[in-house]
Amino acid sequence: MAVSLILAHPDPSSLNHALARSIVEALEEQGVAVSVHDLYAEGFEPNLTAREIRTHVSGDPAVEQHASELAVADGLVIVHPVWFDAPPAILKGWVDRVVREGTAFERGEEGGFLGLLRARTALLVTTANAPYDPATGDALDHFWKGFVLAAAGVPTVERLHLTPVIASDLATRRGWLEDAATRAEALFVT
Repeated sequence: MAVSLILAHPDPSSLNHALARSIVEALEEQGVAVSVHDLYAEGFEPNLTAREIRTHVSGDPAVEQHASELAVADGLVIVHPVWFDAPPAILKGWVDRVVREGTAFERGEEGGFLGLLRARTALLVTTANAPYDPATGDALDHFWKGFVLAAAGVPTVERLHLTPVIASDLATRRGWLEDAATRAEALFVT
């Protein structure tokens, strides 16, 4: 089992970073190979180029590495805060440049998509300060579950949404770290 973890938060001392570490440690202890990409630490360039729009190939070696890893990953974990009901811009740029035609999907008939990813499961771990109702979902559910991962052919997408971060205490955050690790193990350890 090989899992690709994408982290999008600029502060290494953030809850998002702690969640990513907790997931990686839990999976690696169970023998799962995890490739971790901290988009901010890597200085990932989120701007899609005109060449990439035309060819679906990038001249940026980092983009090509991400695309290659994504194509062969058995599972996907994405950790990010929710800012203005959306992922951080760097992560949206990662989607634009990496979850691309020819790597993650092909265009099907009548405007549909044929998913190409090997991954059958994804875990989304999101943090916010605003309320969230899992019964009705939100814009991120639509973005990730209804479009991006659906187009890429990932049939099982679980979301762990942690809120309100700003009002959480240490015990709550420790519980969230354990919950994230447990969910990742349940999804990716066979």
